[in-house]
Amino acid sequence: MESLRAPWLSLPELQHLFQLFEKEGAILRLVGGSVRDGLLGLPVSDIDLAVDREPQWVMDLLKKNNIKAIPTGIDHGTVTAVLDKRPYQITTLRVDVKTFGRKAHVAFTEDWIQDALRRDFTINAIYADKTGSLFDPVQGLEDLKAHRVRFIGDASLRIKEDYLRILRFFRFSARFGHEPYDSESLKACKRYASHLPHLARERVTEEFLKILDLPSPLYTIDAMHETGVLTYILHPGTWDELRALIPLEKAACIPPHDLVRLAAFHPVISEIKVHLRLSKKQESLLSFLVSHHALLTKDSFKQQAYRWGKEKVFSLALIQTARKLVITQISLEEGTHFLAELHQLYDTWKVPSFPVTGDDLLSLGIKEGNTMGTLLKAVETWWVSKDLRPNHEECLLYLSTLL
Repeated sequence: MESLRAPWLSLPELQHLFQLFEKEGAILRLVGGSVRDGLLGLPVSDIDLAVDREPQWVMDLLKKNNIKAIPTGIDHGTVTAVLDKRPYQITTLRVDVKTFGRKAHVAFTEDWIQDALRRDFTINAIYADKTGSLFDPVQGLEDLKAHRVRFIGDASLRIKEDYLRILRFFRFSARFGHEPYDSESLKACKRYASHLPHLARERVTEEFLKILDLPSPLYTIDAMHETGVLTYILHPGTWDELRALIPLEKAACIPPHDLVRLAAFHPVISEIKVHLRLSKKQESLLSFLVSHHALLTKDSFKQQAYRWGKEKVFSLALIQTARKLVITQISLEEGTHFLAELHQLYDTWKVPSFPVTGDDLLSLGIKEGNTMGTLLKAVETWWVSKDLRPNHEECLLYLSTLL
């Protein structure tokens, strides 16, 4: 881990960028998530770079070399270069002059250490050159090796620059950190948690759902609860509301996604909608998971999956199983076995299409209208009740009994 050895580092387009900047006497380095994740051997989607030249200079250089240049956030130093349809964000080294929560007045600099000191966590302030050699001014590599997430410098100052960093601390700790979390960072998060309601709810929602979507966020949710941070997001009453996550995590054969976890530990949809800004699609799924009370069994899975979709119904199975485990209606072994069976069905079974259409009824002399709709619905109801097994001919035979 002493140097970056990610396969994408040798991308011809990326190396071409390094060569162009180096030819003009500029220093260009990778920074942020691509370096962090690359060092850990994780997949990398976004490749961000930092440079010691002002953004207009970057724009001019790219255009001169026939590279598409987009002034993504040029006022704050960011230009996006597009090579072979892939974006590379190139940001000028910066220092904060004055901060306003999510916004800041910045000045451009050529000082790499000053640029590092304005970032959030040490593991996000590791730089790498074209060969993978590291520049690590805040000992981020040491923290990365130790699975420790730590604010750069004074945790309180970093948080006051941007209160969303409270949630980012918990998200990054859940993803990259080991227990226990950095104590000074936790104290600072607790001290400034009351500022979270002043942030845009869309940003808070985005960060919180990212936490819930991690493979194993239970310890993090507990830490957010203990520090009082969770109170400013959803206002849960006690740990009793969170304990539904424990059996859910233990019994689930695959990690539940964000909305399943949200429905499991906070089943009050009206309150969730007040505090979080969900999309219509997210609201619809959450309402289904919270409000759908039809008891799901292995025998009824296919019928409900045909009506609602396999993913929604399997998510419902996770929720219902967690609730049964909380009230000890079933054992952990029973719950785990039930979900494993359903997941196998989820993986191997394809939802069939209803084998009868309006054309079938037209060929039998039934005209379009209410009568046709009623007959189609009756045959479909019968077909579903037979676990969606009857074929086209069997459905038509049943139809004949209705005429």
